[in-house]
Amino acid sequence: MPNSSSHSGNTWFCIRLTHLSLNSLGVAVNAEQAAAISWQHQIWQCNHAAQRAGIQAGMSVNHALMLNADLEILERAPEKEDEKLTRLSHWAYRFTSMVSIYNDHTLLLEIGKSISLFKSLEHIHNLINNDLFSFKITASYGVSDTPKSAYVASFTPDPRLRRHTASELVSASIEHLDIDHKTITKLHNCGFDSLGDLQTIPGPELGARFGKALLNYLDQFWGLVPDPQTAVTPPETFHASVDFAEPIHNLQWIEQQLTRLLTDLAQFLLLRQLVCRSFTWRFYHQNNRLLKTVTIGISSRDLLTSTDKAIATFEQLTQLKLASIQLDGSFSSIELSSTQLVPVTLFNDDLFDPSPDTEQLNQLLDKLSNRLGPTALFRVVPESEHLPELANGRRSALQTTSMRETRAQYTANQVLQDEPLWLLEQPQRLSQQAQQPLLDGSLNIIHGPQRISSHWWAKLQSRDYFIARQRNGRLVWIFYDRSNRQWYLHGLFA
Repeated sequence: MPNSSSHSGNTWFCIRLTHLSLNSLGVAVNAEQAAAISWQHQIWQCNHAAQRAGIQAGMSVNHALMLNADLEILERAPEKEDEKLTRLSHWAYRFTSMVSIYNDHTLLLEIGKSISLFKSLEHIHNLINNDLFSFKITASYGVSDTPKSAYVASFTPDPRLRRHTASELVSASIEHLDIDHKTITKLHNCGFDSLGDLQTIPGPELGARFGKALLNYLDQFWGLVPDPQTAVTPPETFHASVDFAEPIHNLQWIEQQLTRLLTDLAQFLLLRQLVCRSFTWRFYHQNNRLLKTVTIGISSRDLLTSTDKAIATFEQLTQLKLASIQLDGSFSSIELSSTQLVPVTLFNDDLFDPSPDTEQLNQLLDKLSNRLGPTALFRVVPESEHLPELANGRRSALQTTSMRETRAQYTANQVLQDEPLWLLEQPQRLSQQAQQPLLDGSLNIIHGPQRISSHWWAKLQSRDYFIARQRNGRLVWIFYDRSNRQWYLHGLFA
């Protein structure tokens, strides 16, 4: 028996997607309608209903139709299989940082440390199985101490998943080895049926008869030589979609699918420690033609405190937005994506923000903006300008400003200390007599001047500001433009 003690610290969890060709095209394995995938005029894969009719992989399409004239046949789409496998590898990142795409239909997860985090192997298995069931993905699982033995273990029927060692799989059929079919046929012709049979032949002789590739495969299977796996690195963007077997006419019919996609987004944010600033829904016709695009902005940043809270917020904003639109026609698939993802660390400068109720305001702004539109609301923000008419600007209500930035801008434009709250949009030119300003009569200057000089790089502005009293007692804010020697009214005091 080979000694595999060198790999005893690893635990590999295999997810073998047994019906990836069907599932990637939105066909359920247990669907009542008999369905099959064709490839090069032969049956590539079929669901259970087709199997009950006697249809099998490798059978010609014409033969399959003779057995069941109502058989639904779909052309295999390898690009969709690759896309589905890649998306599932990103989903599996929630269980471990070591996720590998083993072959064209299998994922391998190294979960040695994750077992402690999730309390038990059984809990991890249940979470993975429940997620894949909701994704309508059919899979078989295997757990062992090497990547290749975990793959073979996925063919072992076991109602209660347990961790096998490679040495416990000696009775496994060579049909389940992940090697080329030509080598398997050659092994069968020589009378080898199980892994145990291969152990009866010395390694050098086995390599001489069947090639070094088989010998290296077996050494990696038993853990005698390293078998490094390439880890998948999820992107800093989120993308997920759902395909429907029948066209959908009513958004209320897919609430469960919307919730599932938003749950995936919330879990993705939690695992990657990201804050979502916006996400986009896309609805597609049967021919993948875009029907509708809906973008939802988010300003609240406390959603990381609870995944449930994030999901509830995402759902509420989605419902508000979708309630205000109409879909002109049916759709066959929906897509959720987000590229506006920001690391949580970028918000650390607001840790001691003295306004703890800011998040409640942000949540209200999210609801109003997504209901009324992104341009319906704006906030007034200080600008780094000395001229009073330029000192305040407009910014989208969803575009936040850090406390540090706000304080810096506020300090920069505090040149004039006696500025009134009510400014005219543009300074109003005043009449003057003997170089003294007039506004419904003469003005009595009671305070000033305060001088500002700015915009020397464009057109120099040099002003002396005064507080003056009209004859009726009202206080006004005026300035004398030293460049053109003219008086202007700029503001009114309450």
